[in-house]
Amino acid sequence: MNPGFAVRLHSMRRALTTMIMPAIDPNNQIAQEQAALLSAHLGMLMTQWGHMDEYARLCLADLVEVARRLEAKGGSATLAAGDALTAGLQSPPRRAEAAFHAISAALEELVRAADLDGDAVFRAALHRAVLLHGNRQAARDRSWFIQCGFDVNAGELTSIDRLLVETETMTNG
Repeated sequence: MNPGFAVRLHSMRRALTTMIMPAIDPNNQIAQEQAALLSAHLGMLMTQWGHMDEYARLCLADLVEVARRLEAKGGSATLAAGDALTAGLQSPPRRAEAAFHAISAALEELVRAADLDGDAVFRAALHRAVLLHGNRQAARDRSWFIQCGFDVNAGELTSIDRLLVETETMTNG
């Protein structure tokens, strides 16, 4: 059997830190910074790798729940975009990440269409639903990327492990 992604990522990071980075000219600050950035990204990928599918399914489940609650009302553009979103929900791409992006794009088209000819009450409900989903997704993404070290309020974030366990408990129990 070929080495899995975790082993390959570990090997790439080890080669980078033990062989490549020491060979970079110390006076080449940009190359030094970029190599360190690459090493950090490889480390983050190593940590996230085992959770990628679960995380994508978590994000997709929330998005699908939002999209299924919507009932497009308005003119022809809004109704057509609503039908396209419904069709996308009925036959999404197989991979969770691809499905998330496809349904997100269809939802974005619905927002654009509703802004053109959507019923005012529907448009307000749609904007609220999308905004609330965006807030939840941003919180998840902050947890997912906590290792970057850029979040000034990292202490308030739920770890991705805990987020996935809590979500699994909610959906299965």
